[in-house]
Amino acid sequence: MADIFLTDLENNPKAGGQYAQSIQSLRNAGKEIPGILHLLAFKPKGTDFLNQFTQEVMRGESPISPAFRELIATITSEGNECSFCRDSHGQAAAILFEKEGRVKKGKGQAFIGAVLEGDADLTDAEWALLEFIVQVNLKAQEIEEQDVRKLSKTGWTDEAIYDAITVCSLFNFYNRWVGANGVAWNDEDSSQESGTRIAQRGYIP
Repeated sequence: MADIFLTDLENNPKAGGQYAQSIQSLRNAGKEIPGILHLLAFKPKGTDFLNQFTQEVMRGESPISPAFRELIATITSEGNECSFCRDSHGQAAAILFEKEGRVKKGKGQAFIGAVLEGDADLTDAEWALLEFIVQVNLKAQEIEEQDVRKLSKTGWTDEAIYDAITVCSLFNFYNRWVGANGVAWNDEDSSQESGTRIAQRGYIP
């Protein structure tokens, strides 16, 4: 199973909420349990609302596609050096970009890698949004109105900019939540499986 510092959470006999069954199913199948599931199942009165919020932010109605929102999550996690989130959400983004027809089948991971290297086939507007997200992630307090207006001139609406900021902000929470709790992958295949589940099912099991 995935590493986690707080073993009482990992061994919690009263795991509850929306992900309790997922934990049991993965355990029965002998598969690695993403450590974040233990965090989500520990105090479900709060985390079930977090799941619902995340589902709305990442899959709700938005001018930004689910694939691009997953890409924002990946870029944010890369900037915060959170490999746990980067790898799983990078996989989710790769699958969704293929599903949306932006990338040929089997090319999604290479595309995400190219984005992280700054050498992918994105529009000028998409690059501008990702550059803005890097600024939000690392220097949010230095953003000025002119930065937002400059982004608006590339064609992004206020709703799109709001949604992009919200995704970045949400994953700043997740990156720190899993990082400080010691959540990490033991098996690269497990991160790919997790990303595939996210792409297929979203954030409510």
